[in-house]
Amino acid sequence: MPTIHAHEHPILRIFSNEFAFSIPSYQRPYSWGVDQATELFSDLLTASEGFSPNAKGKKAEVTPYFLGSIVLIKAEQQPDADVIDGQQRLTTLSLLLSALRVSFEESRRQATFAMLLFEEGDPLVGTKDRCRLTLRERDHAFFEKNILRHATLDHLNDLLLGSWADPQRRLAENAALLLKKVRALTPESRDALAGYLLQHTYLVVVSTPDLDSAFRIFSVLNDRGLDLTAADILKAEIIGKIDEDEQDPFVKAWEDAEENLGTDRFAELFSNLRMIHAKTKQRKSILDEVRESIPLLNHPKRFIQEELIPSSESYGIILSHDYESADRKADTRINRSLRLLSRLDDSDWVPPALSYLNRNSKSPILVDQFLADLERLAATMWLRRCDVNERIRRHGLLLTEIENGSDLTKPSSAMQLTQDEMTQSISVLDGDIYNLSPKKKRTMILLRLDQSLSSGEASYDFDHITIEHVLPQNPGAQSEWNQWWPDTKQQAENVHRIGNLALLNRRQNSAASNWDFEKKKTKYFCGRSGSSPFPITTEIVKMATWTPDDFSERQARFVSLLTKEWRLSVQPGNPQPNPGDSDS
Repeated sequence: MPTIHAHEHPILRIFSNEFAFSIPSYQRPYSWGVDQATELFSDLLTASEGFSPNAKGKKAEVTPYFLGSIVLIKAEQQPDADVIDGQQRLTTLSLLLSALRVSFEESRRQATFAMLLFEEGDPLVGTKDRCRLTLRERDHAFFEKNILRHATLDHLNDLLLGSWADPQRRLAENAALLLKKVRALTPESRDALAGYLLQHTYLVVVSTPDLDSAFRIFSVLNDRGLDLTAADILKAEIIGKIDEDEQDPFVKAWEDAEENLGTDRFAELFSNLRMIHAKTKQRKSILDEVRESIPLLNHPKRFIQEELIPSSESYGIILSHDYESADRKADTRINRSLRLLSRLDDSDWVPPALSYLNRNSKSPILVDQFLADLERLAATMWLRRCDVNERIRRHGLLLTEIENGSDLTKPSSAMQLTQDEMTQSISVLDGDIYNLSPKKKRTMILLRLDQSLSSGEASYDFDHITIEHVLPQNPGAQSEWNQWWPDTKQQAENVHRIGNLALLNRRQNSAASNWDFEKKKTKYFCGRSGSSPFPITTEIVKMATWTPDDFSERQARFVSLLTKEWRLSVQPGNPQPNPGDSDS
């Protein structure tokens, strides 16, 4: 069990020879903007009001100010410390110390603050000059030259006119902001701020020599959410196994992939890679299972080139529904399948899609058939209320078949449905759709149907999509509804079935729900534009009556259409239709 230390230290001790902070390459860059820098300065200035560094005998009465905790990887008795949590505060404090340094005219105080920013080497004991805080390699030279070691900082506004990477621009912007604020203080207020900052402002330093322990500590301490992901730690481990003089292109490839996907999605990628290899439900930490399940991690350069980069590209296609090939018709069907899959309330289907795309991305016909079958499997498992364990078990079997190059169109494949599964799915479609749980499920079914009615061309970029009954749930006793539907039992049996439901791109209106049919069509279903964007609702508007016969025809047609879309009536042993046979 690694030793964990936790001590509170004043800033004067934080920026001393006891610590040599480094921001590891796997950490994200400096990201605080002027709002955060302003807030930190304002809080410190308020806390320092009334403090005088020249006062005697009153130090015990000064109320300390705590800046929270930082988490380090640090061996005992050694100053070198990798910063796991605290980069933003340590960097912004360095900017403030730099601004204070140049604000003093006295060389003695300038030297005092210079010592807080960098340690002078001593050849007698074999030490070299170094900064108290070393940023990521991409940003540190800019940080040291233009801020830490610059004589006046008067160049900052001119510096901001140049073209810099975002982290470097933030460093310059915050340094300029803090310099302006410090120079606007009276000498007394500046001295109070400087003295209070060094003597009575504290950080709690939590350190451990072990990376995993530091990550776990950070997970517990940081209630703002994990700034450091499993992907960040894996990056440190994997890149660290590559010779230092060979690391740069692999670091760039990794960071480009993370930037293209976005931080959160890139972290999700490792969960999907874990599932592809482990093929079972996660039972340990994601870090442990990734390390145990992915063989290429032992060959870091191959892992990045052969698995991480191709997988990030495939995941980007899945997320953006943007597959491209020379076969435009296949592309349209593939991206339609990806959009349909994305509407499901789970992402258990992603690892099989990712695994298959990694192997067959250049074969649009194969990808087309695979994704059409995967959408059928995933949607019907969702319909049948398969729990997460069943979904993961089924997808694990499918992943094994993909890995083995098995024929996924065989009736015995985990990709295909049994006759019993098809029967259960039809039963759900023909039953009470409105009360399916969760509510997203009923919306998905109706949108799936609506898109089929539009030959796959409809889009659904609306703030609100709601479901409305044609025959009201509680029609008035004297309404025309009861004339058309005199049997209340028949009403109750059919009111929540798919044939009696419509889609609206507005919030529900309980009063409008009970209007007579003609008024409901023209005033509610059509909306202000006089039409509906949903084919499923447009059908209703065109009808003159809504009798049990009208409903029954629509109900049978809708169930038949979805049965055809999901190929739910094929008998075991018969060949499955090729999804490439139709453009719908």
